[in-house]
Amino acid sequence: MTGVRALHLFGNFKWTGPADPAIRCARGLRRLGADVLFAQAAARDGKEHRLATELRRERMPVTGDLRLPKHFSPFASWHDGRALANRLRRGDFNLLHANLPSDHVSASLAKRMAGSAVLVRSIHEPDAPKKSLRNRFAFGNTDGVVVPTTRCAEQMAERFGFGMDCIHVQEPTTDWGRFDRLDGDLREQWGLSPENIVIGITARVQPHRRFEFLWDVARQVIDESPHARFVLLGRGHPDHLRDLVHAPIERHGLSEHVILPGYLHEPEYSLALKTLDLFVFLVPGSDGTCRAVREALAAGAPVVTTQRGILPDMLTRRYEGAALEACGLTIEEDVTQMSQALTKLIKNPDARENLRAAARARVTELMDEGKAARRLLAFYETLRGESK
Repeated sequence: MTGVRALHLFGNFKWTGPADPAIRCARGLRRLGADVLFAQAAARDGKEHRLATELRRERMPVTGDLRLPKHFSPFASWHDGRALANRLRRGDFNLLHANLPSDHVSASLAKRMAGSAVLVRSIHEPDAPKKSLRNRFAFGNTDGVVVPTTRCAEQMAERFGFGMDCIHVQEPTTDWGRFDRLDGDLREQWGLSPENIVIGITARVQPHRRFEFLWDVARQVIDESPHARFVLLGRGHPDHLRDLVHAPIERHGLSEHVILPGYLHEPEYSLALKTLDLFVFLVPGSDGTCRAVREALAAGAPVVTTQRGILPDMLTRRYEGAALEACGLTIEEDVTQMSQALTKLIKNPDARENLRAAARARVTELMDEGKAARRLLAFYETLRGESK
């Protein structure tokens, strides 16, 4: 049994990008016996509290006595900092783990007021935060940071003076085992024949997600491989669906080659990923760690992406102590280059199988929730030892 008594803070009630890795992190630690409580923000304006729903589903113990606004508020930070400091003095926690900028400020105030506790911050973007006044204050009171990429680690050391022993590099995790527990797929439901090669993309339908690029690529791929089918897994505003999906599909003559299941809940979404022969991803959304790509890798779908954000880090060979092959292709944002990469994989089953094997090796070694939790708990204990 570990001696860690940790409070994980999340300054948002919405199901935003970092919510999934934050809950997954806390869940993994609890499974190892760590005493972990999750600080849950209150919903605003009667809106759906999706975060609370997910926390209940995970049977995660929560505390709701903090304000935890999404955006920085001096009054809310002072309120939450004082409340946390009082609980630290009582011995309720010996470690605070912040996830977002606003809750990080509150946790930093609490540590200053209480004069005790270890403070850890998770970064959910591939690059380090900017060196603003608030960030200098918050990170100046922080004992350790958890980052998703080595370049973020280097930036944290340069911008905020962290020693590398106080920086923990950890890929966000994914539940790869759930795909092994699922039977079947959605090929029959989608009306696919055995010769169809299925290329999927998960994305909210928004103007900045480069759908015009996607349909240009699809047209070239279909010209070379008429048996290929594209599947868009996602939803969007009706106007966006009309302008960015339905109209260009018709204009490009792709209506018979594109499947539009919309937004799928579990287990249908996982079954959809199991159905795919290839997965395409163009533009990271609110989740800078690209959960959709991690899940596609876990499902065994060879991945082809652009070179934006964390995508090259996630798919290329770059690990200490782990001889892992690249598990996907990152391509320049050029229609011809992207379509040629997809066409080569469509015509080469062995190449797809090699990427599938590399993806399994990567997710089981680096994105496994249990292994990540053990590494993080060891990092906690190192920081606690150094703070005594």
